Amino acid sequence: MEPASYNLAIVEDKPVVLDALLAYFSSSPNFKLILAVGSAEQFFENWKEQRIDLLLCDVDLPGKSGIDVTWYVKRKSTMTQVVMYAHQEDSDTVFEVACAGASGYLLKDSPLSEIERRLLEVVNENSIMTSKVAQTVLAHFSNSKGSSAGLEGEELTSREFEIVSLLQNGFSYSHVAERLSLTLKTLKFHIRHVYGKLQLKRHAELMGLYERRRMVEKAGNNPSPIDF
Repeated sequence: MEPASYNLAIVEDKPVVLDALLAYFSSSPNFKLILAVGSAEQFFENWKEQRIDLLLCDVDLPGKSGIDVTWYVKRKSTMTQVVMYAHQEDSDTVFEVACAGASGYLLKDSPLSEIERRLLEVVNENSIMTSKVAQTVLAHFSNSKGSSAGLEGEELTSREFEIVSLLQNGFSYSHVAERLSLTLKTLKFHIRHVYGKLQLKRHAELMGLYERRRMVEKAGNNPSPIDF
């Protein structure tokens, strides 16, 4: 049986990086490259009715950011998975990426074969974010409440709260699964539910926070609102 081929789009403003991604994924049997552009604005203009299964998007783009692209994509097509990638794993950026609805966060120094493997995991729904990213996101939620115990108020089950506690204490996915006698697939299923509950409860608040931060950063530049 031939491997499934998923529609892939790429947004990357550095020509040398974009060329490398194009060369690699154009010959991949796992992905069909349908769109590759250098900015968020080009993506908005060129994405019409094409089905996109997965978008690989640079975080730092000229003009509107990769996070803006993520908000746009997840509003237009909830089935499209978004994976962001950047030069470093900044905790604030990771949090904003997760809140916007991205399914993954990769570093640009990852080998192309590793990037492809992680993209396949995301599009097959066998993975969400690395344990390190999960720790970052959960830490933001707990800090906003004053303690990790505050997360229990988000109507997490006892098992979900147990998983959250272990992740916040620095355990990797594999260690958490082993400690709780779970398969990795089952663990990631629970974590996906945790993210869903937190995002559903905080979505409006997070959008407001995100927009306010953008306006503060662009103060004096007469910014226009994000047109979704």
